Amino acid sequence: MKKTALACIALLSIALLSIALTGCAQPTEQTAEPTISPKIPANQPLTIYQATDIHYLSNTLTDGKKAFKTYLATGDGKQQNYITEITDAFVDDVKAQKPDVLVLSGDITNNGEKVSHEEMAEKLEDIEKAGVQTYVIPGNHDVSNPYARKFEGDKQIKAEDITPKEFASIYHNSGYDEAVMRDDSTLSYLATTSSDVWLLMVDTADYENNKRYGAPETNGYISTETFAWIQECIDLAKKHGAELVTVTHHNLLDHSELLTKGFTIVQNKEAVSLFAKNDIPLNLSGHVHIQDIRSETSHDRTIYDVATSSMAMYPQQYGVVNYVPNKGLSYKTQRVDVEKYARKINSKDPNLLGFQQYSKAYFGQFSYTKALSDLFITGKYDPDDVEEMAKTMEQVNFAYFTGDKSFLNGVEKTPGYALWQKADGEFMTQYIDYIVAHKSKNDLTLEIPES
Repeated sequence: MKKTALACIALLSIALLSIALTGCAQPTEQTAEPTISPKIPANQPLTIYQATDIHYLSNTLTDGKKAFKTYLATGDGKQQNYITEITDAFVDDVKAQKPDVLVLSGDITNNGEKVSHEEMAEKLEDIEKAGVQTYVIPGNHDVSNPYARKFEGDKQIKAEDITPKEFASIYHNSGYDEAVMRDDSTLSYLATTSSDVWLLMVDTADYENNKRYGAPETNGYISTETFAWIQECIDLAKKHGAELVTVTHHNLLDHSELLTKGFTIVQNKEAVSLFAKNDIPLNLSGHVHIQDIRSETSHDRTIYDVATSSMAMYPQQYGVVNYVPNKGLSYKTQRVDVEKYARKINSKDPNLLGFQQYSKAYFGQFSYTKALSDLFITGKYDPDDVEEMAKTMEQVNFAYFTGDKSFLNGVEKTPGYALWQKADGEFMTQYIDYIVAHKSKNDLTLEIPES
């Protein structure tokens, strides 16, 4: 009896081992081709809203006093003193206008504060409930950021930040749960937004060593492994006859010959070649905070990189991408209606009720004051000349950051412009000359016909 039992056990063990080995040879769930079930069927138009560099800061992290005011004054013109109202007005606009898709292309939060992320995720949940698909990727400010801060009185106090895993968890309903493919080494993923157009959300931020270096890495990277994963996504899209639009935080192309380091993806030449070779016509980016459209031709294909300006800055605009079957893609900018939102909540704040004018004055004053300060520090210029030069810088910055070149009308005839031309060798002279030289370039609209 014992021998028979032992023999049965031995045979059972061999059978189980055989099943296990056979199972290992079969395709696993991870290696099997993903299920493709877009919400929007083929031959239907698609509207995508893209907002970037919101730099949202939870109200719980600031009392609005000295430390916060100093932080704003030494920044780059972002209006985080009203960032809650700007963001909530945008959420209202999206819910009312009901695009098919909303994309946030990084720097969702000020400096990656956990509570700021959690509040933003709640706002995106509200948008999802209105029937709009939402997708996010992180920027260089969003993950493992040692600069996460709370502002109290005259002090900045360290705030809780988040890990890459927590980012995907917090925003699980904004791309990560419904992704048909995820990159193993980054927070990149593939989203099948419609049968005709898919979004390739490429995480270009490098946050692995932030804590060790005590500061967030500003450069954008795409690793060899991620390039291989991108090719898999491209192959899958081709198999299903879908066009890909890529989204990155960092810029795919140089948006200024003077400002490239820390802004343009380090491996951008490889990325442009890969995207063009595979008929990917459009990349949506942010990071540089200006409104600018660039193109480059590779493999006889033209690819466009649209850098949409920071929503936290005047004129609080975002990108609108429309796909029309058999016609192609188009892009334009649209402004957040903060004033409408202020009336809706019965605000008595005159700044909110007249926000476009207030915001314009805020940004203009910031540009003017910063130029004035920088010029005075050099000690090289007459005080009257400094004022004229600062006025010209204000005019030029309006054009550069908004993409509206009408701000450059008459700039070459201003006394300040002539003074800048005499300041030969100054970096800011080159900056002004570069912007003025491109005054006829359209950075607010784009048409990409279907090939």
